[in-house]
Amino acid sequence: MKKIRILLLCLVGIVILACGGGGSFSEIRISGRVLDISTGAPTTTSSSVQSSSATAATSTVDGSFIVGAPKNETQLLVSGPSLLAYPVFTYTFSALTQSQNDVGDLWIGPEQVSVTGKVLNAADDTPVANAVVRFAGQMGVTDASGNFSVANVAYSSADTTSFEGITGRVEATNFLSNEFTPNGATANAGIVDVGVLLITPVDSDSPPPLPYNIWGVITPSGLASGTIVTLKSGGTTVRRFTVGTDARYQFWVNAGSYTIEFANGTHTAPDQNVTLNNSSDVIRADATLN
Repeated sequence: MKKIRILLLCLVGIVILACGGGGSFSEIRISGRVLDISTGAPTTTSSSVQSSSATAATSTVDGSFIVGAPKNETQLLVSGPSLLAYPVFTYTFSALTQSQNDVGDLWIGPEQVSVTGKVLNAADDTPVANAVVRFAGQMGVTDASGNFSVANVAYSSADTTSFEGITGRVEATNFLSNEFTPNGATANAGIVDVGVLLITPVDSDSPPPLPYNIWGVITPSGLASGTIVTLKSGGTTVRRFTVGTDARYQFWVNAGSYTIEFANGTHTAPDQNVTLNNSSDVIRADATLN
């Protein structure tokens, strides 16, 4: 009888785990970073990332998270600290099937806007249908006319510098993928129109345009992730970028003179001054944190 009771208890424990009891059971792991659009940095108090089977808190150091989920998970819910009173952000993906899945940077903020635009073939200016447009962790798909709308994008009317520094991406079958930035576009009645985005056919001799004109690599690599790179013009902040695990930052700005500042907690690097004579110039400015 005692053996039977022990066996039954074991079976109950297995059932609880298989049903996700306590949020501990998962078939895959999903990783990424949660960043605050108001500051360009992680929230100072942990944010919450929720899959359909588990919940995880973000790191206050670099915004990173790892959360368990069932195989083929397609959605994460991200909530900022209650003190900020941000709306809950829903992020949707293609079914995640790998044991380890990196979804990149997921942005949260006080407002939500839609990023709209149109994707055209760079070779003949015809619309590109079914192109996937990703921005700030959200995703949209173009219609038959090449138009797209990426909904529920994090935004802050009080400070748009981080928003303007985000790099989006456009992908379509038989086309080279291309990156874009808002290029100075800001919200009007809850909509940010980034205009026409060109992508180049794979059989074209013309490469896509560069998505940035100031970039660099942060060393040492062990300190790079979470570094805040601030771009200033005349003492005013115009862009911010939070460095990821690739240790790289990038900006697209108009021609002019700029100062770049680097900081990761107590670790800093000397400011760098750069001048773009034309917006098509590309300047590399690496930095070493001390």
